[in-house]
Amino acid sequence: MTTPATQTAPGQPGAGLRLGTRLRWQGGTYQVLALQGPEVQLGCLDAEGQDARVLASAVTGAADYGLLDDDGHGMKAEHVADSSGLSLLSADELQRVRQWERHLREIDDGVPPDAEEGTAPRPGYDPGRFTLRERIAAKAAELKALGFRHASVRTIERRRGAYRARGVFGLLREVLPGSPWGRTDERVVQLLLAEVAALQAESDGDGSRLFERLQSAVRHAYPDEYDRLMISRATFYRLLERLGIRVESLRWPTKRRLDEANGAVSPFTPTVALRLGEQVQIDSTGLDVLALGDDGRPVQVELTAAIDVATRTIIGAMIVPKTPGRGPRGRRVGGRATRSFDAVLMIAQALAPMPARPGWSSSALAEHSEMPYADLVACDPRMAGAAARPVIRPRTVVIDHGKIFNSEHFDDVCRMLRIDVQPARERTATDKAIIESTFNAIKRRFSQYVIGYTGSDLARRGKHVEDGPLWSLNELQDLLDEWIALDWQQKPHPGLRSPFLPGLQVSPNRMYATLVAAEGHTPLPLTPHENRKLLPFKRLRVTDKGVTIDNRTYNSEALQEYKNRHSGLAGQGKRWQIRYSPYAPRFVWLWDHRENDWVEAEFIHQRLIGDAWTQWTWEQATLAVLEHGGSKEDQRRIAREVSALRERARRGPDLQPQQPRPPRLFTGPALDLDVPAADPYEGVPDPDPATVVRAPTLPLDNAQLLSIGPPAVSPPAEEVMDDDSDEPEPVSLGEWNGSRSLHGGAADLFAFVQPRTPAPSETPLPHDSGIEMTEDGPTA
Repeated sequence: MTTPATQTAPGQPGAGLRLGTRLRWQGGTYQVLALQGPEVQLGCLDAEGQDARVLASAVTGAADYGLLDDDGHGMKAEHVADSSGLSLLSADELQRVRQWERHLREIDDGVPPDAEEGTAPRPGYDPGRFTLRERIAAKAAELKALGFRHASVRTIERRRGAYRARGVFGLLREVLPGSPWGRTDERVVQLLLAEVAALQAESDGDGSRLFERLQSAVRHAYPDEYDRLMISRATFYRLLERLGIRVESLRWPTKRRLDEANGAVSPFTPTVALRLGEQVQIDSTGLDVLALGDDGRPVQVELTAAIDVATRTIIGAMIVPKTPGRGPRGRRVGGRATRSFDAVLMIAQALAPMPARPGWSSSALAEHSEMPYADLVACDPRMAGAAARPVIRPRTVVIDHGKIFNSEHFDDVCRMLRIDVQPARERTATDKAIIESTFNAIKRRFSQYVIGYTGSDLARRGKHVEDGPLWSLNELQDLLDEWIALDWQQKPHPGLRSPFLPGLQVSPNRMYATLVAAEGHTPLPLTPHENRKLLPFKRLRVTDKGVTIDNRTYNSEALQEYKNRHSGLAGQGKRWQIRYSPYAPRFVWLWDHRENDWVEAEFIHQRLIGDAWTQWTWEQATLAVLEHGGSKEDQRRIAREVSALRERARRGPDLQPQQPRPPRLFTGPALDLDVPAADPYEGVPDPDPATVVRAPTLPLDNAQLLSIGPPAVSPPAEEVMDDDSDEPEPVSLGEWNGSRSLHGGAADLFAFVQPRTPAPSETPLPHDSGIEMTEDGPTA
């Protein structure tokens, strides 16, 4: 397997071997002739030396190993740079570095990085027509005309070499020590180009109108420096000529000017890549699937993916929730979508093998695929047990103009990893046609088969999608990873053809096996020490309480050693670089540039959470606390709310889904079969209130009635006999000795409690009552 790619030794990131590379090894000078698996073929350049075929690890691990340039001088080893140096620059210094970066990238790409869509290379900068030396000479002439006093061909070559070696960080020492400004300030040139672009869609005009608009723009942008910055009319026309802007083009018809500015540059050919990682296209899209968020509620998701053009391999794919925040604009809390750090994580994901998960199909493993598994494991032991997705190191990434990809964090990390960033033209889908087509295929072949599929828009969404069972975010990511390894990577792709049989379609893994046999596999293992350099950072001062990031306080004994200590960096005082991960905010790390080491600190209220959590969970908890009248500064309360959110997510929604209604029985045509029942009160007249007899009243107080009950047994006759009477005398209620509670109903009460019957002589009878008194009592 011949391999002209970089071979990296374990523990020595960047100590690379390439086809044709000259190196020093065991006291001799050699040139790399071929790489096959873990072995390297070396051709000796010394007169009395001999060729050698040895393990690459034995070469790069030698004590005297070193890379040589064409002149035989030693070269610095490739390494991951630190992007924090840019934060130390002033606004003016950072602007000067970025301006030089713009000029150098125009030399390599033909157009500056901030060029409008469809912008054709200016005369002298087209890579297809002019050599590199000619383009450098043209740039030297342009900078000299703009007033740069130190812009010779040699200076540009030196700064271009530093930029290609270490990105924008290589320009710090080259540009800042001396880069004086000339007669025409670069800011005026930028304003002029902006006015030319604005006039393309307006009515035609001549050069005098453009000059007056430039005067107005300079006066508005830099009112205090207008007299020093503004150029004369003669210098203005000479500047237009140097910039390749023809004055007569300002009077072209509007349609012609728009077509010239936005039209595609011929020849019109499809995107072609012949090497692994030569071009990688990156973009984001909605996945059209609902998932369960960290709070247990349905949430929309967004997919960010990267695809290698040469093999159509999806080298990285990351799913994140997408929710709008709440609150006034500019101060919203709880929102979530793809961020620049997510894109950085996807790039890091592409540099390492994807481990297979338990429960995956055996066909999704690399050892059962068309990939050269044995050779890959020999080059990179991490491939053992990996999924059937190749590891491809990007050389160039094509991005759109989204905020996440145009951030300085993403661009600086790509430069650190020696990845060129190429922005696509606006409103030009052909520049990223392959990733757009891949997204359509993912939605057609994956999303529509996943529970929670919503369709592409509301008009195509099914009813009650969010009420059904949904996958969690992690489960959905696991499903997508398995689908990529099992389906996408192993099915024939219509855009891939066999070089020997053009009519035969091949799979991405088969195309990778074909290309890796010619180029070889080049692992770039990043240690945890280097991975932390990919994290976002802030410069903070260590106090008695530690450091605070996003309303969270971190502290440790090791961190306290840096309390009130000077960092030793100019302009930073006692502020130190603190790195943090939004997906694992439990810890932060202080970078000690003097000791080249990291100092770890933990969130002080982690014991209140006791579980894994993310920045998004913290923001959701903060939003809940604010809605209940709390404060962002109440870390303890927010930590408890994070724990409650995680517990609710594990327990599931409080409201269980409703049970389905039983279907209605089939009875045929409806028949009235119910017979009305007879009314027992039918024919009974309504009672007359005047004829209703009221119930008798008890001659008792309420307190006596509730405290005295009927007796348990009847009293003996001798205890109730009157001395002068032979009849037993009725016993009064107060003489009962029964229980202290009421028993029975109202009828029982009236039966036991009767008022004392008065003597006949005490109760006169009415004359018309018809009752006579006899010895045996009253008779009718």
